Amino acid sequence: MKFFSFKLPKYLDKLKRTASSAEKTSFIRTNKQFSFIVGIVFIICGVLLFCYWFLKERPYYEKLISEKDEQIKTLKFLRMKQQKIDENTYEAKIAEYEEKLKNEYIPKSLYDEKTKEYEKKLSSYEGDFFSKKEHEDQLKKIEEKLKEDHLSEITSLKKENEKKTTRLEQKISLLKDKNFELTNISGKSIGFIEKEKEELENTLPIERKKALISSLIFPETQNKTLDIYTLKKLVAIKEKLEDIEKMNIHLKPDTYFELGLISYYNGQYDKAIEQWENAVSLDKNNLNAYLCLGIVYNQENMSENAIVILKRAITINPKYATLHLALARVYEQKEVLDNAIYEYSKVLEIQPETIEILNNLGNLYEKKGMKGEAKKAFEQYKKLKESTTG
Repeated sequence: MKFFSFKLPKYLDKLKRTASSAEKTSFIRTNKQFSFIVGIVFIICGVLLFCYWFLKERPYYEKLISEKDEQIKTLKFLRMKQQKIDENTYEAKIAEYEEKLKNEYIPKSLYDEKTKEYEKKLSSYEGDFFSKKEHEDQLKKIEEKLKEDHLSEITSLKKENEKKTTRLEQKISLLKDKNFELTNISGKSIGFIEKEKEELENTLPIERKKALISSLIFPETQNKTLDIYTLKKLVAIKEKLEDIEKMNIHLKPDTYFELGLISYYNGQYDKAIEQWENAVSLDKNNLNAYLCLGIVYNQENMSENAIVILKRAITINPKYATLHLALARVYEQKEVLDNAIYEYSKVLEIQPETIEILNNLGNLYEKKGMKGEAKKAFEQYKKLKESTTG
């Protein structure tokens, strides 16, 4: 295209010159020149068309042909791929059908063989085994025979039992006469035991007080100078009362409480718990028994039981300061500081004269990091102590 665009102005100049010369020449010459010019124009147009086709149209057609070849190749590739897929699916289906045949169908020949085997077995069983009907008939016959034998045995046993019962009735009548005499004797002895029980129940608290044993087992109220002789005397009374209890003669609730105290000082803590529990079950308002139970539960590492029993006692009498004190000590030992502070505060509320509680409160506040509250409690404790000692 560049070649033709460069030569085109020269051809146009030639055309102008020929046209100007044609005006000067005659008619015949002009006609020849015009045909010459037209021929040249046709030639130029043909060359231009050829160049256009060669430079623009031919690459386009070549591109189309190359694309066509590529499409043919891809189509061939896809066709081969599809054939492979079809072959694979066909093989998979064949395998599936073969598997189905294996799993769902059995050859008839095998079935026929099995049936023949079972028929042979049945024929062999007919000679070696009974049928169910025959078995049931035989069982019925055996049961009827056993019933007949059993009835005969029962009748014979009845006759023997009647003879035995008559003998026993004679013996019972004799025993009743003897028991009548014994009941009179036992009635007299029970009356004597009842009197002895009352005497022992009355002497037990007197002897306990003589031994300076407090009704509470707080560490500060315990008698640590108790001699062995007085303890043995109390234990002897306790054992007598326990022997009377074994005769199904009930003791008083207060007696169970006293027995618990002696068992505790004798080192029998399980026995003491059992006796105080009896005292509480017989008398729901025995607050001292509740207190002793709570203290010994805590001492025996049963703090949860101690909390339960002391809370139950507080519901009976919320104004009993000693119950709150015992519960506060349990909470303090368990490191439940908020509950311990609350119970100590209750003791102060009921009995403001117990100034030692302020010292305990101060220590608990210090543990909790409440320095201001601890300082107030200690200062109040010092003032009240100075006023009582002064």
